[in-house]
Amino acid sequence: MNILSQVIKTFLSSIGDHLTLENPLDFGNRMEQVITSCFHMMLLILPVFLQEMDNTMAKDSKRKAEWEVVRKDKRELVTSFGVLQFERRYYRHKQTGEMAHLLDEHLGIAAHAKVNGDVRQKAIEGAEQGSYSKSAEASTKASLTPMSVCNYVKDLERFPALKAEGEKRSVKNIYVEADEDHVGMQDGRNIQAKLIYIHEGTHQQGDRKKLINPRYLTWPQDKDPDSLWEKVSSYIEQQYEPDVVKNIFLSGDCASWIRTGEEWLYPCIPILDRFHTMKALRSLCGGQQGLIREFLHCMRKNDPAQASQLCKQILADLPGAQKKGKLKIAKYLLSNWPRIQNQRHPDAQGCSAEGHVSHILSQRLSSRPCGWSEENMDRIAQLRIMRANGQLIRYEELKRCTVNQQAERPVSQAAVLVKTTGLRKTLAKNLKSVVHETCRNLPILNNGATSPIYQALHGLSHVHVAC
Repeated sequence: MNILSQVIKTFLSSIGDHLTLENPLDFGNRMEQVITSCFHMMLLILPVFLQEMDNTMAKDSKRKAEWEVVRKDKRELVTSFGVLQFERRYYRHKQTGEMAHLLDEHLGIAAHAKVNGDVRQKAIEGAEQGSYSKSAEASTKASLTPMSVCNYVKDLERFPALKAEGEKRSVKNIYVEADEDHVGMQDGRNIQAKLIYIHEGTHQQGDRKKLINPRYLTWPQDKDPDSLWEKVSSYIEQQYEPDVVKNIFLSGDCASWIRTGEEWLYPCIPILDRFHTMKALRSLCGGQQGLIREFLHCMRKNDPAQASQLCKQILADLPGAQKKGKLKIAKYLLSNWPRIQNQRHPDAQGCSAEGHVSHILSQRLSSRPCGWSEENMDRIAQLRIMRANGQLIRYEELKRCTVNQQAERPVSQAAVLVKTTGLRKTLAKNLKSVVHETCRNLPILNNGATSPIYQALHGLSHVHVAC
């Protein structure tokens, strides 16, 4: 395998050049050049290994007895480090007529796939954090379009459901907080992406408070809110000891979809959170601090009648155009008076829904001008919820099942062959032999001198090759 030895020699020489040649680059940029050299080396080495594996399969006695060679096919596959080009044999099963590239079957390369799974995985991870174009650029050294990343996101549909984990927990108070993000669509509409999360209170961690055992859930605008709160209610019943729970605090801006939750959660204490209370109050009073203090005094005394009189006083001298908008705000505050009073419950805590919406949803969906499709907006929201819940994002587990995958199919003869212990052991043995032969052709490993480079290459030469 002189070609492998030559590739490694060229690679080591390029590293030396990157580190020693005079140029204006800093060390970070020099490392970028080293990484590029690593990727180039992989594109040269991998086809040699794949060719050796294909040759080993061609010589296997069981393969010869059951499969016949039809032809050799070339293949290009976009990987994280660039476009991988290799050649492998195409076979026909002598009895069943089944056709297969046995090397592809062994390696788990999907038929007709042009982009490998590692690129798709990086693409959706990047799309969850930033734009499709930046994700495409970071996913591979080869060319990948933003539309491809968009399509990979569109492939996702098997998102994990909200379900209890571990043993039931015993807590007195449960806190449910809800709010929504307003996201711009491609057709000019503005729709809501809802965020709901359940937790057991807060604890101090350094200078900040952190939620205890939070679990997050998102919900599209067009789905039934009753189904949403049924899921939340079922999760609470499955995760917590019902006889221990005394209060379920439901906090938010008291939109109609949030108020629906009051009918599903028991024993529910609904709260209009302080953020939306003060936002409405400032808008009603036009920023006049005296009126704001007076209204807050009515709230502390729990005197809705006096608050109603104050609202009438504020509205009395307003022109018609302003009065309509402020009348709506006044009705909002007065109709939610019991929910405002629940802020003072001894076990109530502040609501951080606005901040969570900003961090989990808005940061990706609406903080910058975007035009989303509804399905991809929902999928990105689901990915960000998974990240917030500490769940691993795996493209292969989340992508939709095709019709062929959903149907029960008999195990193929190709799958049976590549899983045989004898073939797998032969592949591993032959690849080890290739590695050892290559290392014997590197003078630095055979001149007897022990140096840091010798130790590094010696270690690489003893890496286990698994198939």
